[in-house]
Amino acid sequence: MLDAALDFVERLEGVDDVRELLGLWKVAHVWGHPQVPEVELPRLSTTSTAVAGHLQILLEQLTPQELRELGIALSVDHDMVALALELVEEAAAGSREFQARSMAEFEAENRLNEERIGDAVDVLLLEAPGDWPPLQRSALALALVWDVADLIMYAAELSAVDALPAPLLWQAAGVDHICASARVPVPGTDLLVWAKVDRRPFDGRPLWSQAATVGLWGWSLGWQRAEGSPVPYKAGRASNMAAARWRAQWATQNLLTDPYRAKSPVTDDPLITPH
Repeated sequence: MLDAALDFVERLEGVDDVRELLGLWKVAHVWGHPQVPEVELPRLSTTSTAVAGHLQILLEQLTPQELRELGIALSVDHDMVALALELVEEAAAGSREFQARSMAEFEAENRLNEERIGDAVDVLLLEAPGDWPPLQRSALALALVWDVADLIMYAAELSAVDALPAPLLWQAAGVDHICASARVPVPGTDLLVWAKVDRRPFDGRPLWSQAATVGLWGWSLGWQRAEGSPVPYKAGRASNMAAARWRAQWATQNLLTDPYRAKSPVTDDPLITPH
């Protein structure tokens, strides 16, 4: 499945730069989602749309047993399949109509719907693949479109890297540090930037496992003002500590390439104050 997807990407016309595939992260936020008035979804490029469409075709050609095997191999998330099922149901019905006349009724209706969706997703666990209803099968295929698009994006990201980021000297979490961290000097100055990695709370789990997901890790990069208050620069999440460290190291290397242009997108503080 993955070989076929990557082969299609490599033969795709009009892709002159592999970095054009980095926008595939948007697929999970757009593909299969209905247009909602006054809600602006991210825009997919022509390339991303072509890739998502081909993935949809490839996945719909798989047998239910093959879909199950792929879902297990990719540890497809239970909640993502539930979201996909809601979208598939809404597309089949044309829209979702709420009967609630108050906020309390709306919340109760939502809870009942979440329980119903959860039970419907569990059919993928309890029934043999050949007995899956069409909507559940379509929902699993949609969730896998999102996951495989992410994998292609990661492959493109790695292939676009000229050199791996320089490793940082990480200090383990302890009494003085509540998370793993690394302080990196800014060349030509007495300033430091601070990279951090820590575990984040996450209650998701793979669909075909009753165990909790291994974990979700966060990473961040920033510095401190003269009086010691923190300045955020970049942050993100990853599925494991190694990936979080890699992204923090990559962000640090990019920042130090031209530290005089570094500025916090949150506070607008420059890393190096011009004299």
